[in-house]
Amino acid sequence: MCNKITRVRSSYTLLELLVTISVIAILAGFLMPAFSRAKKRGNRIQCVNNLSQIGKALELYCQDNSGFYPLNCTTRKETDPDRILLQDLLAKTLTDKTIFACPDEHEQLFETEGSSYVWNWLQIDTGGNSLAGKPKYDSGFSGEVPSSSFPLLSDAATYHGPEGKRWAINVLFADGHVETAEKIQF
Repeated sequence: MCNKITRVRSSYTLLELLVTISVIAILAGFLMPAFSRAKKRGNRIQCVNNLSQIGKALELYCQDNSGFYPLNCTTRKETDPDRILLQDLLAKTLTDKTIFACPDEHEQLFETEGSSYVWNWLQIDTGGNSLAGKPKYDSGFSGEVPSSSFPLLSDAATYHGPEGKRWAINVLFADGHVETAEKIQF
């Protein structure tokens, strides 16, 4: 009878361990940019959703106020202390104040000012939005502007960029649609 000795291998060699770690590092290197793009895309979609919800609350406000947008409003409590905060005006409809926070905003505007978004009060508070019977989205500068082109609220800065573009902002228009744009004129 022969006694056969078998060896049981219980661990990796150093070389096998280094190769395994290298392969995992290479795979992680390929996946990290994809995860980063997915997170940025998700944040942009969240911002569009926030603006859409604010747009619906503004539409309800308009229905309750003869079709006119709020006058003497702002989204900046520090910059315009004499104006009414849009966030407070819509608080009955929008109970979650974080709707006014863009997830990509990195300047602490939401914490200091109460909103990551800018209300277009320069055009809304002009004569075109007074209770003189003019259209609610009349710019007052160059005559009537179609509601699909009249910006109500936008990102405070260029936080977003769609595929292939570096910087962009999300904008809520008077007809209720939200669009990502490279620039917008108030």
